[in-house]
Amino acid sequence: MVGRRQGGVPVKARYIGIIFVAAVIVPSVLLSVLSIRSAGREEAYIEKQLTTTLLAEVTHAASLVSSGVSEIAAELHANAPSSSGQAYEAALLAWKKRNPLVGVPYLLSAGNRILWPPADSSSGEEERMFLQLNSDFLSGKAATLVFANIAVVHKEQVLAEAGKLDESLRRQETTADMKAASSEKTVVRALARPEAGAGAQSEAPSAPEWSSALEPPSTARTLSAPVAPPAPGASAARDASSVPEALESQRAIDTFEQNPAVQARVYRKAQAQGEQLNARVAQPTSKALREAPAAASESQYITTSRLMSQIASQGEYGIIPRFIGEKLTFLFWSRQNDGRIIGCEIASAAFRLRIAGILPSTYSPVRILTVLDESGTPLATPPGAAPRDWRRPFVSQEIGESLPRWEAASYLTDPGSISAQARSASAVIWILVLILFVSVAGGGTMVLTSLYGEMRLAQKKASFVASVSHELKTPLTSISLFIDLLRRSRRPDPRKRDRYLALMAAETERLGRLINNVLDFSSLEKGRKRYSKRRVDLARIASEVVEGQRVRLEGLGFTVGCEAAGRMFVDADPEAMKQVLINLLSNAEKYSPQGKEIQVAVVRADTVVAAHVRDRGIGVAESDRERIFLEFVRVDDSLSARVPGTGLGLTIARRIARDHGGNLTCAGRDDGGSDFVLELPATFGDLEEQE
Repeated sequence: MVGRRQGGVPVKARYIGIIFVAAVIVPSVLLSVLSIRSAGREEAYIEKQLTTTLLAEVTHAASLVSSGVSEIAAELHANAPSSSGQAYEAALLAWKKRNPLVGVPYLLSAGNRILWPPADSSSGEEERMFLQLNSDFLSGKAATLVFANIAVVHKEQVLAEAGKLDESLRRQETTADMKAASSEKTVVRALARPEAGAGAQSEAPSAPEWSSALEPPSTARTLSAPVAPPAPGASAARDASSVPEALESQRAIDTFEQNPAVQARVYRKAQAQGEQLNARVAQPTSKALREAPAAASESQYITTSRLMSQIASQGEYGIIPRFIGEKLTFLFWSRQNDGRIIGCEIASAAFRLRIAGILPSTYSPVRILTVLDESGTPLATPPGAAPRDWRRPFVSQEIGESLPRWEAASYLTDPGSISAQARSASAVIWILVLILFVSVAGGGTMVLTSLYGEMRLAQKKASFVASVSHELKTPLTSISLFIDLLRRSRRPDPRKRDRYLALMAAETERLGRLINNVLDFSSLEKGRKRYSKRRVDLARIASEVVEGQRVRLEGLGFTVGCEAAGRMFVDADPEAMKQVLINLLSNAEKYSPQGKEIQVAVVRADTVVAAHVRDRGIGVAESDRERIFLEFVRVDDSLSARVPGTGLGLTIARRIARDHGGNLTCAGRDDGGSDFVLELPATFGDLEEQE
């Protein structure tokens, strides 16, 4: 049995439905929701990937530009004339003539007195303007702003944070090594075997060799290349101490850039001490950068003031960036052997052209790469580039102390490319999710439907077996009873004997009909049913069937009639037609407990011959008039139904009708009851049917 029923639904079928929802539908819905959320975040994911790629490119470009500034300083130092003697004026003018980077040359005495250009009227307009803007600074009367990496300025705090992280890592590694050593000793003790005369010994594990987890890697990025190397005359102690100091500075920069928590604390300390951050000219539009720590959106450089003498004491030569108003100028200086300082104002046009030439290709189908100066103007743009707000790149990176407010910047060639890629990716994800959900839900539904159908079929077959057993047992019991009665009566009453024999014949006919239905159903299911079709009169066949069943039906109290308006020829197997009509009469008999009236009528309408079997029984609801023709289906199919049956009679009748090109349908009657209509294609002619 399939299981008890609750509200018309098999209990096990209900459990299977719950399992299907929990194991298939719910995971499919959750997977779809997760995929849809992923599709919604696709734009952020693409933007983050592109940000990472382009940020690496602008960082590399910033490093190239910073190195280029150092090369310019070294080149000017190598080409600078000697300041010895009194003929320095001609040497300075010749230096300017042969080097396009030299704007206005100058010469300072060892005491920072301006020797050239002269302050009198012999100077040209360009020299007078130079002195007006720079004389106070060059002569040591005024300081200028210099820029320093905030991580280097607060090196002690950054390295202290690095020490804490280092100690934490050391403790974690020590704990892990101790656990590993303990496990190793346990294994050694378990596997040790004592030798003769000596105990088993095991060597203790060697102590781990520690190395700083925060030691700067060999490929560490340096945003600002040095432009003032130490003087060759420096002492050995100073040279020895400068190397660890440079390493510590680089380590502080690396730790600062890699740790957002350290960045936040250092920025708070700088703000509390009143230190001024350098202003940035670019505001990146990448959401990934805007949501990043402060170091990604604020300047990493702070401003301090230095005199010319202080700057010159730090090395042999260098470049000093100076803001004159909002314009950035560059002063080159080189300390001579006699203590004098020779230098020049770097020509802006040549300097910018030189920096622009350092960049790799400025254009690709994805991005535009350039360098922005202190006013946010790009040094180089690809030909035919569309107008845009150059102060709002997709990503940007400060170049360093040597070029304050200058930034390497990257712009999307097509600003809408990220949204377009996200829409395409989201569309693909939506399609895949839809296909997945439909496949899983549809496939699961088909499996569940098939399983549920198999369960219902198993239930129907179980009911069919019980019904057939009951149907077979009832006539056999009656026949056995009458045979036993006849055996006991040596001289039976002729009337009783005839009655017993008639009942035995009826039960035998009923038994044969039941067996034939089962056999016919099996043949029809396997496609083995064969018909001997010929031209027959359906009205005559109906009349013969009614007359053959009249005595039995009238004995049960039925009124039976048969009407036919002439001869109705069809191409059919006469025995199959008789079986259909007998099944219909048997069905009318079973479901007419009160109105015991059966009428058979054969009529012809155009090209169809229809045989009607009408009763005044309980009738069939309109919603069940198709379902009753399915195998094993009865309107009341419980084993306790008052009317016995197998649920095959109508199924076999309709199958035979359709095998003959016709159909069998059910309709209601106005005054109650049912009208079963057998329709077959009519054949025309005057020839008699062949028996």
